[in-house]
Amino acid sequence: MNRTASLALATLLATIVGCASFSGPSPMRGAEVTAPDRAPDLKAYDAKIPGVGQPHMIVRTFVGQPPLVPHDVEKYLPITQDDNACLECHITDELRGQKIPKAGQSHFSPTRKRPDGTADIEMSRYQCNNCHVPQVDAKPLVDSLFVGVTK
Repeated sequence: MNRTASLALATLLATIVGCASFSGPSPMRGAEVTAPDRAPDLKAYDAKIPGVGQPHMIVRTFVGQPPLVPHDVEKYLPITQDDNACLECHITDELRGQKIPKAGQSHFSPTRKRPDGTADIEMSRYQCNNCHVPQVDAKPLVDSLFVGVTK
C-alpha cells in the first residue's frame, strides 16, 4: 500500500472512532438541549414591604442605570395608563412621613398637570417596569469578573 492510501485510511479510521465516542455538547443548564426549560426557583425580596422600615437602595452597576426595585411588585401589576400603583408612592418624595425615592424629573411632563397644579407623569413614561426592574440578591449563574463603574 502506498503512503497516501495508508494516511487516508488512518484518517478515516480516526474520524469514525472519534465520532462514535462523541456524546454531544454538555449544556450548562443541566438538561438536554431539546428538553423544555425548567422554571427558575422563586427568589425572595428580603421581606421588604414598600413603605415599611428603612428604604433599601440597591447599588447601581453602571452610569445611567435606572434604579432597581428592592421589593416585590407582583401585587402592583399590571401597570396601565389608567392604573399605575407605582405612582401612588413614587409621585412624591415623602409619604406618610417616610422618605421614598421620587420619580426623576425627566419622567414629568412640562405640559400635563395634576389637579393640584403640579407636573404629571409624561405618558410615554408610565410603564415603570420597562426600565425599573425588581432585583434580588441572587447568586450569579456563572462566574464573572465584571466590576461596575458608577462614577
